[in-house]
Parts: sequence; structure tokens; C-alpha cells
Amino acid sequence: MEGRGKSMTIFNKSHHPVEIKKISIRIWSLRDEIEAAIERRMKECEAAGIPLYIDDIKKFYNMRVDVPLTDDSNVVHLKDKKPESQDEMNNLMESLGDEVKAEESEKTESNDAETKESSNTLNEAEEILAEQKLKGIEGENPNPFLERAFTRQAPNLDKISYGFSLLSDVNMETILSFAKESFLHGQSVVIEFLIPQTFIVSAEVTYCSHYALRSRIISSTKPDYRVQCKFTFAMPKERENLRNFLKSVEPNIQEKKKKKESDDDSLGI
Repeated sequence: MEGRGKSMTIFNKSHHPVEIKKISIRIWSLRDEIEAAIERRMKECEAAGIPLYIDDIKKFYNMRVDVPLTDDSNVVHLKDKKPESQDEMNNLMESLGDEVKAEESEKTESNDAETKESSNTLNEAEEILAEQKLKGIEGENPNPFLERAFTRQAPNLDKISYGFSLLSDVNMETILSFAKESFLHGQSVVIEFLIPQTFIVSAEVTYCSHYALRSRIISSTKPDYRVQCKFTFAMPKERENLRNFLKSVEPNIQEKKKKKESDDDSLGI
């Protein structure tokens, strides 16, 4: 199939050619996406000189409108899950080499710092809303400037991990991919398929491990991690878009077989 990533054909492995397609993807945290959306809205409302209004963003992401952003009932599915016990953490670290341990430790500290910094966005938004309510200028009825459907956008580039997956590693339930950045087990993420007609699917990380240091994978994205995710289809049409994509790349072996038989008949074989 043209335009859907690189492919090669392996012969002498079966009766039919087997195509392996490399699909470029982008992965980012759902939390980062929501915080980026709120941060953009804060700047937008400030520039327009109107009250901050984020109820439409909450509704889009199935968050409760009547409770604060920082309330557990709203952010529980956004929290980055840590290993449930110290034993589990030790088991994970034992499976890694010394060099990887040091890198994982630095990565964990970096993630903790980023999480603390990003949470300031939610706190700042809540402070603005609380001040507006105190002054009686709540943005319950948004200015016409904001009376348009909320458009979903990816977070800032520094929050996006680039990678790729093989077509054989994608099905309607899970995806196994290579990624530049690591993700935590249980973390809610968004996966964007970079094909001519791009689409995104919500997922949850089920496995993430540093790839072999001496791996022979050659890629401009330098995929250091192997990431497996389970699709959650949290948003409308995500399941349909994924199904349509997988159907569009399915090889039609029956048609190829019939065509070959027809050619053989015409040659008198």
C-alpha cells in the first residue's frame, strides 16, 4: 500500500509474500494534552480580556464540571501510576543493567520535576476561577469569542515522543511500538498514527522497558524504549478510525490467488 509507511517483502517464508510495514507514530501523555489545552485557553482569554472559561474542555475530556481540576475525582485517571510496591520497583530495576539503572533513575527524577511543574497549570487555572467567582465575574456564559467547538490539539513538542510500530504489532486491542521516551505503567496516553490521513487513539501503557543497548535498530528517531499499550477508545470514532485503517492495509490474498490462477489458465499451465 502506497503512502502508508515503508515496507519490504519477505519471500520463501510462506506461500504468499508477507509485507512488513513501518508506521511512524507520536505518543504523548493525556495529562500533558489537557494541561496544554488549559494553558492555551488561559492565554487566549487573557489576551481577549474575558473571564476564563474551561467547562467545554472538561466536558470534552469527560471530566466533572462541578469539581475543581485538582480534585481526585477529576485527575485520578490522569495520574501517572507508579509501581504498586517497592518489591515491584526492585524487580523492574533488577531486570535492567547498571547503565540503564542510572538512566532510569535520572528519568524518574526528571519526570517528578516535570509533573510538579505541570501541576502548576491546573493550580493557576483554579486560582483564576476562584478569583472570578469571588468578584462575581464567572465565565459560565462564554464570550462569543469562545462560542466555538473545542478543537483537540497535541501538547507542546517537548512533551511528544516520536517512534514507530510495525503493522504486525498493531491490532484492535493492543499496539507494540518503539519510542524515544519512556512511559509509566498504567499511564493514560494518546497515540497518533502518522499516515496520510492521520488519526489518534487513546490508550493505556501496559509495558515499557529500555531496549537493548546494543540493538541494531537504525532509525532517525533513536527509539530507546519498547512500549506496549492497550487501546481504551476514550473518544468517539477512535475505534472506527483504527478499524478502517487496519482493514485498508489487510492483504487480499484471495484476489491475488485468483489472479495467478487466471494467468496460469491463459498460459495453458
